[in-house]
Amino acid sequence: MTRMQSKSPDVRNAQYEDIRKLFNTEAVSFCSHYHERSGHPSEIPAHYHEYIEMIYVMEGTFTATVSGREYTLIGGDLLLVNANETHSFHRHAESKFICLQFDPFLLFSTVRSTFEARFVMPFIMSCSSPQRVIPSRELAETEIPSLIEEVNQEYTEKDYGYELAVRANICRIFLWFLRKWRKQGVHMGVTSSVRNEDITRLESVLGYIDQNFMRTVSADKMARLCNMSYSYFSRFFKASIGRSFSEYLTYVRVTEAEKLLITTSKNVSQIAMETGFSNASYFITQFKRHRQMTPKKFKQRLLRDAQGKSG
Repeated sequence: MTRMQSKSPDVRNAQYEDIRKLFNTEAVSFCSHYHERSGHPSEIPAHYHEYIEMIYVMEGTFTATVSGREYTLIGGDLLLVNANETHSFHRHAESKFICLQFDPFLLFSTVRSTFEARFVMPFIMSCSSPQRVIPSRELAETEIPSLIEEVNQEYTEKDYGYELAVRANICRIFLWFLRKWRKQGVHMGVTSSVRNEDITRLESVLGYIDQNFMRTVSADKMARLCNMSYSYFSRFFKASIGRSFSEYLTYVRVTEAEKLLITTSKNVSQIAMETGFSNASYFITQFKRHRQMTPKKFKQRLLRDAQGKSG
């Protein structure tokens, strides 16, 4: 397979796109949109962002330029763009497609175990995606088109629990890619600066966080655990996970707090202390930043939804 080495984003010619702010995805880390063009074609100028992007063409023709190479897609084709790759699009008249964008962090966050790192990291840290375009003939007998359409439907309708449905489908799509590339013997394209020992180090850090999130855990301590300087560890962790160490640790704690809110009758102060937050006030602030509501409102919504379904 002929692959073109990806380049770092050329900020002189490409615009950085902050998808979290553009589509307000901070709480869910993904977005999906259906586009239908009729009449005049349109251009999307060169840009890059931190999200992985998939374009599934349902009808018509779609032209994309990714890292300096042009690709033409027709109905049934799928385009895969890795995070931070510069890309531009030409949407032809009479075209229909779904654009799915998601934070690489989401691939770590569904189960949040060290097991995922071994599979996810090589792709996220690679120069580009191993196979840019998956033609319709390779997708025709698979569940990928229906999974993408389900993601778009769930995201559009936003029914109760849609976040779980979207995350599950995205992980199923990603798993399909991993298995496909493995069968084909495709090299993931990890840069020479990324070593297996670095992946092992990250796994040990994620494992330590899983076991000790309720205690005081610092980036400085993790850097020493990995035998790295603090500054190198901080850069390495963010490049690998897509979040800073403190952001990831807070995410883990909020996720664990969510479980306690759902499964116990413990109050906010108790949950804050059991999940590693220094005090209830800070816990409430961080929970609201991640979930767009206070822990109390989160609990109330769950109870209301449960009563509505049982009524």
